[in-house]
Order: sequence, then C-alpha cells, then structure tokens
Amino acid sequence: MTGIDATLISKCIKRDERALNQLYRRCFSMMKGVCMRYVFDRSNVNEVINTGFLKIVTGLQKYDQNQPFMPWASTVMLRVALDYVRKTMRSTDRTTDLHEDMSQLNGLPVSYNAADLQSDAEGLLNLLDHLPKQTKVVFNLFAIDGYSHKEIAKQLSISAGTSKWHVSKARELLKEKINDKLNKNKSHYEPSH
Repeated sequence: MTGIDATLISKCIKRDERALNQLYRRCFSMMKGVCMRYVFDRSNVNEVINTGFLKIVTGLQKYDQNQPFMPWASTVMLRVALDYVRKTMRSTDRTTDLHEDMSQLNGLPVSYNAADLQSDAEGLLNLLDHLPKQTKVVFNLFAIDGYSHKEIAKQLSISAGTSKWHVSKARELLKEKINDKLNKNKSHYEPSH
C-alpha cells in the first residue's frame, strides 16, 4: 500500500473522493512524521496535516509523474509545516521565547533508556521536544531534512551564523540529556557493595 501510481494521481486530480481518501491514508504517516518534528503544539498537528494534504492535492497538476511521489509530497508538507512555524514564531517574542525554553530545559525528566534512543524514532522525537523551539526547528532542518545553513537562513529569515549556533546548541543539549540519562541508568544497575 505504499506505491502511488499514475492512475491514483489522475483520479485525485479529478477529485474522486475514494481516490483522495486512499491517497490521504497512504500519505498520512509521512505527513504526521513531518508535522511531529516541527509543530510544537500537538493539538495543531492535525490542522497542519490537513492543510498540507490540501496543498498536495491542489498541487497535483504541477507534480512531475516521472519523479517519485512521496519525496515531492514530503517537500510540500515540510513547506506547510515551516509556514506554520514562521506564523507562530512571528506571533511571539523570539528572544523571550528562547530564554524561557532554555530555562525550562534543565531538569526535565527523560522517560527512555539508551536502547530506545538508538532504535526508537518516537524516543528521538521526545528527546527533540526538549529543545528550545527555534533550536529544534533549525536542528530538524539541518540534521534530519538535510538543508544547508544558507537554505535554513533564507527559509527562517535568520543569518547562516544563527543557524549554525542553533545546530551547535542542539547537539550540546542533546548530548547533555543523553549523558544524564545514561548516568542515571548506570547508577540504577550498579551493584551495591
């Protein structure tokens, strides 16, 4: 059920409800995965998914069917998620938001072990959720989606240097959280003398 063929695309362009439903079901996990990396308020994830799906459907006529569908749809979904992030970041004071996030980061409990971090994507998403909002967005764009600092700077209206700082800070904070958790787990399993 992973392939998106030309017949399904053609039916979706004609707004066949059954085909649209089938396309939505096939794209849902990809769309949710993109949203979960960027949308901070989980109550808005479905709204962003639906907005993204609408953009995908309305853009089907521009889609080059010689290219794989899912990467194209993922790019559309990413742009929708970033639009949402830009809109929500504009409505808050970025400096205050960043400082509040940084102060809240210290001391948060982490509810998974080292094996989960290596094998469980959900655990990684939870760990990334502890990053300050802007740092999380920049880190996701750089480390997960493969954008350059120049591309990130252009998309988020920040400098390339600021993008580099966020990635460096994210790595530092993630390393601290992982080390803290590993040390806590190690102390639980050390034999008492």
